[in-house]
Amino acid sequence: MHDKVLRHSHFPSDPWGDGGSKRTAQISEILDNAGILQEYYNPDITQIYEKKFAALEGLRLLNQHGIKSKLTKTALTQLGFNYFKREKTLEHYSKTHSLLLWESSRQQNFLMSYAARDTGMKVIGLPHNLESLVRGQYSEFTGKAAPYWFQEELQSLSQCNALFTISREEQFILKLFGLHAEFLPYFPPAPVRQYLLTIREKRANQQAGNQIFLMGTAGNKPTFDGMLNRIRFFHNEVKDKDARLHVAGYLTESLEAHLPADERIVLHGSLSNEQMEEMLISCRFCWIHQNISTGSLTKIPELMMAGVPVLVNADAARNFYNVNGIRVYENDDDCLNAMEENLLIPESPAQPLVHERIFLKTVMELVA
Repeated sequence: MHDKVLRHSHFPSDPWGDGGSKRTAQISEILDNAGILQEYYNPDITQIYEKKFAALEGLRLLNQHGIKSKLTKTALTQLGFNYFKREKTLEHYSKTHSLLLWESSRQQNFLMSYAARDTGMKVIGLPHNLESLVRGQYSEFTGKAAPYWFQEELQSLSQCNALFTISREEQFILKLFGLHAEFLPYFPPAPVRQYLLTIREKRANQQAGNQIFLMGTAGNKPTFDGMLNRIRFFHNEVKDKDARLHVAGYLTESLEAHLPADERIVLHGSLSNEQMEEMLISCRFCWIHQNISTGSLTKIPELMMAGVPVLVNADAARNFYNVNGIRVYENDDDCLNAMEENLLIPESPAQPLVHERIFLKTVMELVA
């Protein structure tokens, strides 16, 4: 029995980082609390940096898994090398690990499920989102743009022994296409929970003004576009001269060149925890707007825990429809109306213990 699981994520395990890092940190905490040992995949542990005739490895991958693809020799060579490196690296890990927890299906990491199964390892897929449905993402096999390579992602995910999604919507989609998927919603790790509950206590004694907090991770293209959309909407449609729109979040400095001339709009950029706490305590509500995408926004359950009302567009509200304190708007007119409403204080979300137990049971069964 190999009692240590191998982890692979595009993100560092950081409860204070961006959404991807928070999700990875959540999974780390669940495993730690259950006493399950973890080791992170090191792509350079086997020191493979080149491969002669790599295109042949690419052909082997395509033929072995029945993947239909028309690639140039250059693209096939690149694909073959990336597959070969992952396969040999996982062969190394398979001597001490029987289970891979695979979170990152972005770009060439799409190959991890194939390489793991080809070396005899079991795989639990925990995709942070369905990459093939995210606008702007392209297939590594065919070069197709999203959403036209969804079947390719389904085939990659089908290599997994078990799947856990962060959103109900993705769980439904995968089930409709014949892949059994469980649901593991995001829940803030312990140090973040304490921080958020402290904010909740302080907000109880705070008189809400007319401060609006527009937040998001602008490094995510759907979020960048959504934030810019709401900044322009505020500038053109909100007539209250005393209203203030505070814009902040990871990489939001990139919005500066696009801001309209409006003294009511204040760009803060990335904030420290102390600055974030001050903003969350003083704002009337937090405004989130994201163009249609997949996954689930980690900020929403965090804001619920902090007792901050949330105004969010329907496309971004995944997992959080019909929840008190989460005001979902359907269009711009509805958004304007919602901004005039007395928004409810959300209840703190309950820990998803049932889903965590299902996840741990699956891990223990597959690691045996």
